[in-house]
Amino acid sequence: MHSLEHRRVISDLVLCYKILNGLLDTEIANVLTVAENSKTRSHSMKLITYHCFIDTTKYYFSNHIVHIWNSLPNDIVSAPSVSSFKSCLLKFELSI
Repeated sequence: MHSLEHRRVISDLVLCYKILNGLLDTEIANVLTVAENSKTRSHSMKLITYHCFIDTTKYYFSNHIVHIWNSLPNDIVSAPSVSSFKSCLLKFELSI
């Protein structure tokens, strides 16, 4: 059984996957920006990190999930479905 924090991160990553692949239409989709013109080492769906001027904004979904999402390998991010993304993510050791 995983800790509550680990399960929350997993559910946030699944939500991020759904938003970035167009499976969920929300207003937060405008906040998550994929870095299109950067040369990345791990995967092509790297998210742009924004600097937080207020301490409370670093705990927003759009800010706290970016570092974890960008650290995922390409085979997880490019999963063909949500269920395969979840299963690959559960096999991967997250460093929270």
